[in-house]
Amino acid sequence: MCHTFLKFNSSPYRWIGFFFLMVLIQVACKREQLKPDYPPGSNEQINTWILDSLKRYYYWNESLPAKANIGIAPRDFFAALKNPADRFSYLVLPSDPASYTSDSKSKYGFDYSTIKEVNTGQVIGIIKLVYNDSPASRNGLKRGDYIRKINGTQISESNATTLQTELLKGDKVVLGLAEIIGSSWQDTRLANLSTGIISDQRAISRIIESGGKKIGYLNFQSFNGGLASSLKPIFASFKSEGIADLILDLRYNSGGQVAEAAGVCAMIAPSVSYTSPFITYKGNKNGGLRTESLGAAATFDGTVNFNDLMSHNLGLPRIYILSTGVTASAAEVVINNLKPYMQVVLIGERTLGKDEASFTINDMRKPKQVQWEMHPIVYKLFNAQGKGNYSTGIEADIQVNEFTALPLLPFGEAEDPLVKAALTGITNKAKISASNRTLAEGNGTGTWTILSDTRILTARRSVAITHR
Repeated sequence: MCHTFLKFNSSPYRWIGFFFLMVLIQVACKREQLKPDYPPGSNEQINTWILDSLKRYYYWNESLPAKANIGIAPRDFFAALKNPADRFSYLVLPSDPASYTSDSKSKYGFDYSTIKEVNTGQVIGIIKLVYNDSPASRNGLKRGDYIRKINGTQISESNATTLQTELLKGDKVVLGLAEIIGSSWQDTRLANLSTGIISDQRAISRIIESGGKKIGYLNFQSFNGGLASSLKPIFASFKSEGIADLILDLRYNSGGQVAEAAGVCAMIAPSVSYTSPFITYKGNKNGGLRTESLGAAATFDGTVNFNDLMSHNLGLPRIYILSTGVTASAAEVVINNLKPYMQVVLIGERTLGKDEASFTINDMRKPKQVQWEMHPIVYKLFNAQGKGNYSTGIEADIQVNEFTALPLLPFGEAEDPLVKAALTGITNKAKISASNRTLAEGNGTGTWTILSDTRILTARRSVAITHR
């Protein structure tokens, strides 16, 4: 509150000076009222920072309210500000693990789906992914194993989601494994898992010989920093072996950094150079429209040399990419942004649909006054031809459900339904276009429906991370 006490005489010049002084005081008082000094750590202080940041960076900043209730809890305040079209922005408190979305992969080193057989009503959990040197792998779990019980309770259609939540909230879990013997399920053993440190995983690669051709197969689970550099020996091997085609398995890849996606594309796309346009970012009126070249996107952080990447370039005219409903973010950038340069045949299921990018926003003041961290949507993404808008997902050219052939096989096996469909297309030299989508013979949509999936939670929280 402003208080002014003045002593003056009757001189006209004194009156004029007094008038201007009062104007300045009133302006200062208004500024004081507009910029109140909220107590550090209060909801008002935190939420003011959130709103100011979103007004500058948020893709939908024009929809932000002129006035907002800054007195409520920050998480509720952030949720209230989100645009109805925004599915992926989120807010976390780094010091509070509860503010993060839990997933079984980061806690125990495995992902699973709970599925129901339509004809019999049988419900079972299927382990889809097991990380090396993880609590899951050390307990002998492997891709394709069946889970019948979680913490002693048999999985059913009514409790599948509840049991998944229970598994993700705790630090320990007991899995009851089973096998199908004859026509019935039999319990086999218990796996006692505790949370543990999960190290970065190596990519899975192999060369498959089919129809007299050498075909490269490559699978990795995320576009974390340093990915492109780590893949150089694999691409060097593919090139020296003279592979005729490449199968890129992104079925469970929920994305990561745009820079790593660009680095991978630089080793795949034919007839590209440093200056080849790669990605266009469309932001709000502050961010504008910006196009970035392949070389600039791949090398911005200085971890790779573009000429080095190009020395491993395969120069293939076509690529087969495997996808599911959790393929998202930077993985979708690879699918969409390779299309201007080569034929992309997508096999599996429609992707999740994250045609958006984010970067981390935190309080850069010194000392830091707000501890929260935001990951808002900042850009919509487009390829070199200006094509994007895949918020409903990218439709598969050859539709295959991997659960139609059980048990699930190790990644890269020729009889895996998705790999088999790719090999069939390669051997038959099939040319699939968006107007000629097919259903892989014998693989259909199957008789299984998915009741819960731990990987979906991870995919929904992941967004393409940009340095812009």
